[in-house]
Amino acid sequence: MKRSRSYCLLCALGLALIILSRATAAATPAGAGSPPSDGQLVDDVNPFVGTAGPDPGNTFPGASLPFGMIQWSPDGASWGKGRAGSYWYKDKAIRGFSLNHLSGPGCPVFGDVPIMPEVGKVKASPASNPGAYAAGFSHDKETASPGFYEVTLGTGVKVALTVTTRTGLGILTFPASPHATVLIETGQNSSKVKDALVKVIDDTKVAGSVSSGHFCGALNQYTVYFAAEFNRPFSSFGTWKGAKVNRRSHASGGPGSGAFLTFDTTRGPVVEMKVALSYVSIDNAWLNLHQENQGWDSAAMRQAAREKWNHELGLIRVAGGTDDEERVFYTALYHVLLQPNVFTDVNGEYIGFDDQVHVAQGYTHYANYSGWDIYRTQVQLLALLHPKETSDMIQSLVVDEQQGGGLPIWPVANDDSCVMVGDPACPIIASAYAFGADGFDKQAALKAMVKGATQPGVKSRKCPQWVGLENYLKLGYLGPDSFSGPSQQLEFNTAEFSIAQFAKALGDMGTYSTFMKRAQLWLTIFDGRTGYIEPRHNNGAFYPDVNPASDKYYVEGNATQYSWMVPYNLRSLFDLMGGNEKVVGRLDQFFTQLNAGPNRPYSWMGNEPGFAIPWAYDFAGAPWRTQDVVRRIETELYTSKPEGLAGNDDLGTMSAWYVFAAMGLYPEIPGVGGFCLDSPLFANVTWHLGNGQTVQIVADGASTASPYVQSLSVNGKPYGSPWMPYAELTKGAVLDFRLAGTPNKAWGSEPSVAPPSFDERSTASDR
Repeated sequence: MKRSRSYCLLCALGLALIILSRATAAATPAGAGSPPSDGQLVDDVNPFVGTAGPDPGNTFPGASLPFGMIQWSPDGASWGKGRAGSYWYKDKAIRGFSLNHLSGPGCPVFGDVPIMPEVGKVKASPASNPGAYAAGFSHDKETASPGFYEVTLGTGVKVALTVTTRTGLGILTFPASPHATVLIETGQNSSKVKDALVKVIDDTKVAGSVSSGHFCGALNQYTVYFAAEFNRPFSSFGTWKGAKVNRRSHASGGPGSGAFLTFDTTRGPVVEMKVALSYVSIDNAWLNLHQENQGWDSAAMRQAAREKWNHELGLIRVAGGTDDEERVFYTALYHVLLQPNVFTDVNGEYIGFDDQVHVAQGYTHYANYSGWDIYRTQVQLLALLHPKETSDMIQSLVVDEQQGGGLPIWPVANDDSCVMVGDPACPIIASAYAFGADGFDKQAALKAMVKGATQPGVKSRKCPQWVGLENYLKLGYLGPDSFSGPSQQLEFNTAEFSIAQFAKALGDMGTYSTFMKRAQLWLTIFDGRTGYIEPRHNNGAFYPDVNPASDKYYVEGNATQYSWMVPYNLRSLFDLMGGNEKVVGRLDQFFTQLNAGPNRPYSWMGNEPGFAIPWAYDFAGAPWRTQDVVRRIETELYTSKPEGLAGNDDLGTMSAWYVFAAMGLYPEIPGVGGFCLDSPLFANVTWHLGNGQTVQIVADGASTASPYVQSLSVNGKPYGSPWMPYAELTKGAVLDFRLAGTPNKAWGSEPSVAPPSFDERSTASDR
């Protein structure tokens, strides 16, 4: 179905009323009410998006609920060979279906307890030849949708998986055979197994654990426990350890261990398997299984998962786009909602950052935060849709700090991986609060933020929180002894600005003043001779050999890309760069290429430091250029195919970028409740905020080729600014855009309506 290139106002408003009436009925808080009944949005999701491409998203296609503890997904034959998502669309074989994953990480992790059906006797240990039990498959016999995955393997075994939050139900349909075997591998995962255990308890039950970690080569560790039950007794069993197979053995442990269970399917082809996870104990895994997964009705479980996802996706209803654009949008929204993960068991217990068992009192504890990435887009979207769940996520970070010594940087399970730079928990906390998630211990959060930023040596577990802080406070900039000084310092400055905004919101003006001044220290690394953010020596001199197109002194980027990363004070940056006219010309050159990578002087939209730059035009009096560039990115870099992401999804942050951009507004400034505007991709968006209010976005004339805003009204009144405070939306609003294929260079271009910029004297945060 192709979208019309133009809409009459009457048609657009009529369609908007229909969408509004339907979506309003569907928008109930998470876990409450009934799912939408007027559409199956899960059918617009392609879980394979991001599993292929020259810069893959590293997503996984398997079964999961929103924020699910269990994410049961196939592992491809190249698993463990740098495929961080565990599944590579071009793989020709599957070697297991493991129970936990991350969506879009930059390094392999999890992939614990891969389960593999096999037809035939176990003649050799899977540990000695992992590929021997891999099974070929074809995408023609594979399907995935939110909460469900199914494939028929080349061996003739059909695998169907569906899940609850902490458990799963697998239906294994074998050819007729006296040796239909299920392999349960505990001694190998996608990174490195430190220890493992598997026990055959009786003729229908198996349980065990895996201790692992090593995310991105770090020393982080975790232990995950599992419990599995079959609907019929197995006829024989055994274990393996290393190269040795031990028939009738009830237990095995350590790296290279596992168990096999054999069923006679000559009279009945179906073997059903229930499995549950816990990060506390095997007993808790059994408890999770018994409370969440009491029966054997896979159809009912699949339908419940489908209804849950329909409800979640229905929180934002889009219409008036092409079928493919809707698939891209809902797949992106699906990916946003996969992480962080529920970490408490059904009894409220979880394992803390102090390696002790705790009970989460009054909240759900969450784990797995891609800190450096998600503070830019994903946490804002989660807060807007799910303030209660997001508040629990922030409370989890606060509790992690209390148990582990400092705010986590990139936590995996109950440990920190030290991955990436800066103190991303600060903008995560401040942004969540700014967009409506306020149900956490705010004073404890501010105390933790200030502690890390003022006390050299604070660590989250083993990870230094502010690397180089003492030298930074002494010099006013990060010298050469720091790790990639300019990138690290810009992240510090963003964290400082976030602390300031959060402190001001809580009425702590002393802390606000201190950190607003520190947030302007980016000025100390701006080289006025070159016009770039650059590293400096301890004696104050700038490095003489900085190539703006090289990533030599930067983290995943270069000076050309990082020099825009002052989203809270772009006005001052633009003045130093020579004013709006020069800035617009420089941005135009920068966006000649959209995804050039870290060693070219152009945009790299496949990585996070560049996410906010398209909206810089809004500050420079040229919002029509933002509208054009964002539309190019949406249509050229995002598709509904497996290669449809331009880089790691990083636990949903790249997908969240698309969701915001397609709605026409973007959370540009960390810690500030407001949006820079582009233009809606869809003619109608009905957006149900987590506070119960509805935002209706109508875009007359919307089409791929019509990105330019001609006018905007908010609740019937003309609106001329490319900045939208969140306060304008909190009580519900109607945004009525008029779009066309040619720019209106006057709309939003006056300096008086530009988005706010903040320096230490600024009161712009009140806008």
